[in-house]
Amino acid sequence: MALGADFPAPDHDAWIELATKALKGGSLDKLTTVTAEGIEIPPLYTDPGIADPAGLPGEAPFTRGAMAAGRADLSWDIRQLHADPNAAQANTSVLNDLERGATSLLLDLDKLGVESVDDLGAVLDGVLLDLAGVHLRSSVNGIAGAHALTDLWVKQDVASSAALGGLGVDPLAVAARTGSAPALDDVVAAVKLAASYPHVRALAVDATPYADAGASDAQEIAYSLATAVEYLRLLDVDGVSIDDACSAMTFTYSLGADQFAGVAKLRAARTCWARVAEASGASAAAAAQDQHAISASAMLTTRDPWVNLLRVTVACFAAAVGGAQSITTQPFDSAIGVSDEFARRIARNTQLLLLEESNLARVVDPAGGSWFVEELTSELGDKAWRQFQAIEAAGGMAASLDAGLVADQIATVADERAIKVAKRKLGITGVSEFPNIAEEPVVRQPSPDNDVAGLPLRRYAEPFEALRQSADDAAAAGQRPQVFLANLGPVADHTARASYAQNFFEVGGIEAITNDGYESAAATAAAFQASGAKVAAICSSDAIYADQAAATARALVAAGATHVVLAGRPGDAQADYEAAGISGFIHMGADVLAALQRTHDILGIGGQQ
Repeated sequence: MALGADFPAPDHDAWIELATKALKGGSLDKLTTVTAEGIEIPPLYTDPGIADPAGLPGEAPFTRGAMAAGRADLSWDIRQLHADPNAAQANTSVLNDLERGATSLLLDLDKLGVESVDDLGAVLDGVLLDLAGVHLRSSVNGIAGAHALTDLWVKQDVASSAALGGLGVDPLAVAARTGSAPALDDVVAAVKLAASYPHVRALAVDATPYADAGASDAQEIAYSLATAVEYLRLLDVDGVSIDDACSAMTFTYSLGADQFAGVAKLRAARTCWARVAEASGASAAAAAQDQHAISASAMLTTRDPWVNLLRVTVACFAAAVGGAQSITTQPFDSAIGVSDEFARRIARNTQLLLLEESNLARVVDPAGGSWFVEELTSELGDKAWRQFQAIEAAGGMAASLDAGLVADQIATVADERAIKVAKRKLGITGVSEFPNIAEEPVVRQPSPDNDVAGLPLRRYAEPFEALRQSADDAAAAGQRPQVFLANLGPVADHTARASYAQNFFEVGGIEAITNDGYESAAATAAAFQASGAKVAAICSSDAIYADQAAATARALVAAGATHVVLAGRPGDAQADYEAAGISGFIHMGADVLAALQRTHDILGIGGQQ
């Protein structure tokens, strides 16, 4: 049954004509976006000349997946993170996770405060260690955590053939996070320690410190490749075979709220690593990258944290579609503090719903063959490979970290992203878009704050959240900062820009005093003076602005306004508006963060007087 038989064949030129018409003659370039790597993403991919997916699932270069039949057990490893410094509470969370859907554990030893086998035993009390995999996140204590885990297996009589998990030794990730010198001797020691455990991977190649600091997807892949190559060289010198060295590693990548970017990242990472492994002489089987994906910390918010549920779901979806063998979904309250059981349950169930009800594990490479995904995978892989070569040319990953090259490269990308966030070209729902200044805060026990001198965690929402906090502090002291909306003319004329202005200022925690509009400058000024506000925003149509904006601004200044802004672009009238007392313009594309910071300064909040 040909459902489309009665319709004419789609025509690309006809689509362009219709799209241009919808843009009212504007250029289609408006619909093209550019990624942090400089990859241009056009609005439509139709060219069948784009290369077919590289290889088959389970075959080099593993773009389409590491396993030929996909996930043979129709599942992936649901690996939940634990970082509660209270051992008893951590143990309760561990048991709850395992009893209610998680299939393995990821333990942040530094935040858990684990320093010995007894500490680890307290966290894992009651866990059947021959059934549940235990994976460690690289620790500042180096290989000590790995010894604690193997000692615990011995202490609890877990056969070496039954032990499951990963020792998580990754000295370069620790160096990136802390700024310390990497304990590279731990690499060989970890592989030797894990040699008698066939189902345990000794090394982690954790790219999340770079993603947390603001790295692009290509940088994250490049740094993971350079890290792994550094470890391959160390193991080669010690006589470890290339196949054993490759099989000792698990690669961890951070996924954000862009599902297609996440899918392409995992596919491109497998492809690039297969090239490295092949060039190093590894067998085809050993070249398949063991991938673990975790929802990105940088995208999480403390304001309106419920939206994090959506962000984490998208990241999990991308990880599943992209072919990760194990996935960690961070609870929605992770950026606030230690997660409670409700948040942990939702995090588990996010995976279970996608796995058991959406059946994402039943399809091998579901994104394969999509012109967009295939092209994005290819371009991202090429960008990552070139950056990897640059790191190698600079002396490798350890040297690049020590010289500050990695930090500088990431800072460049992070600064560019920060500009887009500030201008809301990258909107953050609930924070930089559609805020609720009356929301009830979600309160959690603070997470351990590890003082480090390495790469920082740059959460995208932090600058806006700082403004909100300053405004909330002022409200707690007795007065919520306010802006008076000087709405001119009837509702039909001012409502669009009044709504925009209200959203704009509430992003900074500034309450908007709205109204049904005024017909004269004198009436507007009288209402402003009665409101008690210090800042006013003129809102209406361009036609009304031409007749009333300047006079209204002068009246507002005379009534005591210390800052008058106009909602909309001033055009040729900017000089006249400024002469009348308008000191700012808010519109699409404006630097929202800078405008709000200026308003805070004028209002004397956030430490400014």
